[in-house]
Amino acid sequence: MTDFNPAPPPGSGIDPEARVPAGWWRRAKALIVDIIIFMLAAIVPTVMLVVGLAFALGEETGSDSSGIGWLLFAIGVVLWLVMMVWAGWKFGWRQGITGTTPGKSRLGIRLVDVATGEAPGGARGLGRWLVPCLINSVINVFQLIDYLWPLWDDQNQRVTDKMFKTRVVEA
Repeated sequence: MTDFNPAPPPGSGIDPEARVPAGWWRRAKALIVDIIIFMLAAIVPTVMLVVGLAFALGEETGSDSSGIGWLLFAIGVVLWLVMMVWAGWKFGWRQGITGTTPGKSRLGIRLVDVATGEAPGGARGLGRWLVPCLINSVINVFQLIDYLWPLWDDQNQRVTDKMFKTRVVEA
């Protein structure tokens, strides 16, 4: 399956309640795979930001390297924004459409709607990716609690899963 394929065919014939929730360790391993992919994509923009800022704020503020530094910094900002849009599409929107991320796909788990058992849709997938980051910017421990929540939850759901009425199940 490529990134541009449509959602898998609906109607697997499985009752949504009969699906087996994915275990915490499998979900954690899938998250680690996704984080590694995100970090690899962030290397070039981050290096350009740091190097550009270092040149721009160097001791010789009137030198030519200052202008090049600000240019590198600006390119780094644009690349960082492009990378974040790509990450929102890859780990948010696409996860909502297909039910998988690269990590989930690799470990044989998928995101489904609690009521229907099908992929929840792009907007809910994007919200599920974005909302924890936004809440965490106000309440710094939210993501930690969110990712640990399945350890003691009967349905192995994160707090975010409960908000968006989704579950991660065995594929």
